[in-house]
Amino acid sequence: MRSGFSLVLLGGLVVGCVTPRSMTLGMMAAPVGRGGTEVGVFSGVGYAVQTGPIVTTTNPATMEQTNTQTQNRLFTIPAFEANVQKGFNDHVALNVHVSPAGVQPGLKWTVNRSRVAHFAILPAIAFGYGSVGTSDFVAQSTGAQTEVSPRATTSFTFLGGLKLLVSHESGFYAGAGYDFVFNRSNSSSAPSTTADRAETITQTATHQIMAALGFSIRLGLVSLRPEIAFAVNPALSQTISSRLGANSTGEQQLNGGFAWAILPGFSIAVGTPVAKGGDDEEEGGDERKTEDEEDEEKPSRPVKKGHGKKPVDDDDDDGPRRKRGEDSED
Repeated sequence: MRSGFSLVLLGGLVVGCVTPRSMTLGMMAAPVGRGGTEVGVFSGVGYAVQTGPIVTTTNPATMEQTNTQTQNRLFTIPAFEANVQKGFNDHVALNVHVSPAGVQPGLKWTVNRSRVAHFAILPAIAFGYGSVGTSDFVAQSTGAQTEVSPRATTSFTFLGGLKLLVSHESGFYAGAGYDFVFNRSNSSSAPSTTADRAETITQTATHQIMAALGFSIRLGLVSLRPEIAFAVNPALSQTISSRLGANSTGEQQLNGGFAWAILPGFSIAVGTPVAKGGDDEEEGGDERKTEDEEDEEKPSRPVKKGHGKKPVDDDDDDGPRRKRGEDSED
């Protein structure tokens, strides 16, 4: 699967080897409604810093140890993410998020019914893959071309986690979440197409904690949502393997390091009108009834009308009859 976000991701990996991540929300906790659809695109400025674990090497001649820690920085403008929601009912919606971590399907479940504020949970997983390759072509005086220094980088990413969302009718929304991120990057190069390739395989596992804050400005069916997202990875675990051709030249297992990223920007979301007759509307229907409507729903009692007299109730009309009967018996 080669896509624009994969190419941007791998371009960052070639430069800085920064683990990809999913950061922005781009949505509110409120449901889109039964059969409703909302599509949003986020654009912003991304900045990420990743400090790798400490690598200890020993000089065999002097037996002196050296600690090396690599720090990578990645600046992206513009940075893109996207989000699509499709409502199954008034509580559950299919949510598909696209980020540098890959395509991230999940289910957004709005757990409460309210016209003021909503709370939702969003479990999701992501899969991403991309590939970048470069080569140099040298032309001889005879006109023949030779490919030299072929280089390639491939990347596979898996992400799984849970987000908690809250939104208010005023437009304020926020979210926090946890993700487990695993990335496998394979970089290979060779002096020529006939020579053995030197490969470096880096597998990185990390735990990410993220938070985002935004405000939604609704303009008809279009919503403008400025948002800022922040993520931190308190620790990294890396396995680095090197090999030349079919022969392994070494493997290192490292723990430690950390990473963080910030991504301010805004989303433009377009949604369909919410279908009428949902659960919220049914639930609040009784509360909206007026006293006149309640009076109309009460069963009416039959009345008798006298000649030129005010209508009287049946019970009141039976009273005189019973009295006349009692008088006649007496």
